[in-house]
Amino acid sequence: MNKYERVPDEIIDLHGYTRHEAEEFLRVLFRERRGQHIRLITGKALFRDKGPVLKNFVTDFLTARKTKFAQAKLANGGEGALEVYL
Repeated sequence: MNKYERVPDEIIDLHGYTRHEAEEFLRVLFRERRGQHIRLITGKALFRDKGPVLKNFVTDFLTARKTKFAQAKLANGGEGALEVYL
């Protein structure tokens, strides 16, 4: 880790969540503001023909709330994780 890399306050793995469960969880997370920097692991859904439903939902949810986020670095999950700044 370089000296400029930010360590998240919390790492949350959403694997296995349905879209509805993820939405409910994210609403609570935003209401409680449990940290300023959170890593959300959504997975890549490589086995799905239609692509990553959960990741697309989470990015849409964050964008709608004008929340700053970025794809995680490869060592932190890459395409399957998002760095979220509340």
